[in-house]
Amino acid sequence: MPVPPVNYDTAERQTLDEIRDWHLGMVEALADQRTSVFRAIRDGSAVAPRFATMTEGEVDAYYDAQRRELDRLAMLNLVASAEAEITIDYFRRVGRNLKDELSCAYRKMHESLLSVQQLRPPFDGAGILGVLKEANVMDNNIVGQYRECLAARHWVGHGRRWEKPIAVERFDPDDVYDRCHKLLRAMPK
Repeated sequence: MPVPPVNYDTAERQTLDEIRDWHLGMVEALADQRTSVFRAIRDGSAVAPRFATMTEGEVDAYYDAQRRELDRLAMLNLVASAEAEITIDYFRRVGRNLKDELSCAYRKMHESLLSVQQLRPPFDGAGILGVLKEANVMDNNIVGQYRECLAARHWVGHGRRWEKPIAVERFDPDDVYDRCHKLLRAMPK
């Protein structure tokens, strides 16, 4: 089955740098808002209704929770953005019938998939990342470091319906950015 034509020009892809910049801007805005709320509470000024009955400790806890959520969403976006770039590269290599080692390995996997899977190939396990690792076209440690981020991405992206993975607390957006960036830089051209 041929690779489906995809117009990536109409997609709303985000780069890792755009996501990192968004995250930093939101962290700054959150810190500014936190400062404003504390100032209003201390001065006895009007505050947003949600803060009107809160103590300073409760306001602190609220903003800590907001920051935690912001970090988790940034990590989800970073990992998903890298996944999109790798998947686009997969379809480019398969669709153009390239002859390099990775393209041949991807095509072999693609041909082994059921028709419906060819449209949405598996990403982890024996999917795209597995083939990328087995092709030995980059340091496999880089692939492994990226894979460690997937558990947190899946947990956040799928509604947190199972026990929280250790990776959620272990990584921060900077760690995830570095891992994603290293993987994308190491991808063969």
